[in-house]
Amino acid sequence: MRWDSIKSRLLLMTTLCVLGMGLMTINQHYFGQKLSALNEQNVALQQMQTDLLQLRRHEKDYLLRHDRRYIEQFREQYQRFIATVNSLEKVIGQYELPANLVSDIAVNSELYARDFYKLTQLMEVYGLTADTGINGELRQLSTALNARAEGLTPAQVNLLGQATYLAADYQLIADPKTLAVLRQTLSVILGSQPLPEEVDRMLVDFRRQINRLVEVKQQIGLTEQQGLRGQFRQQAHRVEADLKALDNALQPVLVSHKEQATVFSTVIAVLTSIALILLLIKSFATFHRSFANFVLFFYRCKRQYQRIDPKQLGFSEFRSLAVLANEMVESRRQVERRLAKLEATDPKPTEVAP
Repeated sequence: MRWDSIKSRLLLMTTLCVLGMGLMTINQHYFGQKLSALNEQNVALQQMQTDLLQLRRHEKDYLLRHDRRYIEQFREQYQRFIATVNSLEKVIGQYELPANLVSDIAVNSELYARDFYKLTQLMEVYGLTADTGINGELRQLSTALNARAEGLTPAQVNLLGQATYLAADYQLIADPKTLAVLRQTLSVILGSQPLPEEVDRMLVDFRRQINRLVEVKQQIGLTEQQGLRGQFRQQAHRVEADLKALDNALQPVLVSHKEQATVFSTVIAVLTSIALILLLIKSFATFHRSFANFVLFFYRCKRQYQRIDPKQLGFSEFRSLAVLANEMVESRRQVERRLAKLEATDPKPTEVAP
């Protein structure tokens, strides 16, 4: 195939169009897969944030209602959360992001769950209802002590009533002043006149349960910022901060790939368009020059025989036509020369009289 022909130019333009469209398709497919994967991870990250909010909801439901089914719901939600965290490790390695972005989430979420499970165990020891745990034991001891009040002096009965009242008050509000008065009252009762052996044993057990109650309550936390309640609350905030940091790291990668896809597509489209425009301009100029030379050739041939120079014609098709046109002109010239010779050699015809 001759590359200076009209056919080759049309084939070249078709090839450029197909090549440009093919490159744009490959570019869109390549970056489409990357953006799709990044969007999936972005969705997974949003789901993790939702899962964390759901974990906090189960946590608060348990603390408010003391229902064990919220522990199971928390455990199931946590398993889904961890599965999503593990799926992000591949993205971290693929885009060379800091490895601690995922490891921090995994570590802090594990600490958060561990503190929550430990808190639930302590709350069960403390007593989820008035009849369970240390609460139940103190209630039984208070009832038993009030039932044994017949053998005590009025002063001892009064102190015993104050002690049981203060214990119930401390269980509700956890006031340190109430605890100090309760311990002082128990010390006064135990240090007073000899008590019946059974009452003395129950008072010692009552004081021991009070001390256990105080210890467990302090471990749980007297306020939301203290003890395990404050500790796993801080862990939850750390997990939220880690998720935010991961989101901040993924968003620039997502934006960067979108910009790359746009830039590459634009460059391919612009280069293909420029190549096609230049090729069209050159082909049009060549075609116009060749056509003009042919028109001029035929115009001059009306007055005198001339030859057309094929080298002045750009396309091979026009050069082939030029060769044929030159042959036609030469053939006609030879015919006219032969006719002229014949006319020159033949005698003139005799004139016939009228």
